[in-house]
Parts: sequence; structure tokens; C-alpha cells
Amino acid sequence: MAVGKLVRGALYVHRDAVGALANDMRLMINEAVAIASSARWNVARVEKHVVGLLEYEDFDAAAFPRLIASTRVNVATGEHAQTDFSRSANPLILHRKEQLVMPDDPRAGRWAETTRKLVEQGLFKDNHAIGRQGAWNERLSQAGLAVFGDKVVPA
Repeated sequence: MAVGKLVRGALYVHRDAVGALANDMRLMINEAVAIASSARWNVARVEKHVVGLLEYEDFDAAAFPRLIASTRVNVATGEHAQTDFSRSANPLILHRKEQLVMPDDPRAGRWAETTRKLVEQGLFKDNHAIGRQGAWNERLSQAGLAVFGDKVVPA
């Protein structure tokens, strides 16, 4: 796999890197986009017969982008449903965003460096517990860190 992040059997990939996927995955994403043509998205989550078209906040503006909306598309049946997360008090967030883009993406190195530093500090241990903004910010705070835009800085 040249691009993407595997999470519990689903492959997450930024829309800028979809062209690097295997043909069958590209076709599934294209089909999902055609079915849910009004969906706004910047990340695709690909499973066996389901594609999630996920809209995260701007990758360049946020160190750990929060999920804004999700459109789940069953490409086998054509069924699709959208969920709005924009008003969530404790939204889902995205870690390791460098894995979702091409390795030669000019942003990937900077993002990977942030991840590397946080891994060295042990902040990704028990990563199942840090998928929401509140828990992640609490973990960073306990380490004396805070998120400021697209950077993690000393608190």
C-alpha cells in the first residue's frame, strides 16, 4: 500500500492521493461520489462495499482536523446517508494525517515530524482512547502541550 491509513479494516485516503490507489478502490470511490454527488469530502474511507466520504476541516489549518460531516455510501445498493458533525461539542479528530497523502506531498514531512515527536513522548499509547478532541486535548495538556492552529506547542 503506497498511500493511506488502515484503521480497523478501513482504508483512509485524502482526495489528493486517490489516484495512487488500486483501480478497484478508485472505481469504488468514483462510484460513491457519483451516487452522493452533493457530498463535500476531502477524505475517503474505503471498506468492502461501503465508502465513507468524509469532510474534515482544512488539513493545512488544523494539526488534528475535526470531522465536520460524513456521507456513507453502499456502492452495492446505492443507499447513502449523511451525518452532520459540525456542531459536535467533542468531535472525532484525525491523527497521522501524513499517512493519507502521497509521501512526496510537500506537507507530509512536516506532519510526519509532528507525529514522530508525539510518538516519542508516548502520546499515541492506547490510541483507541484519543479519537475525540476532548480526550486528545486532555492528553496533550497532561504532557504540557497545546494545539495552536496547525502546530503543537508548549502550553
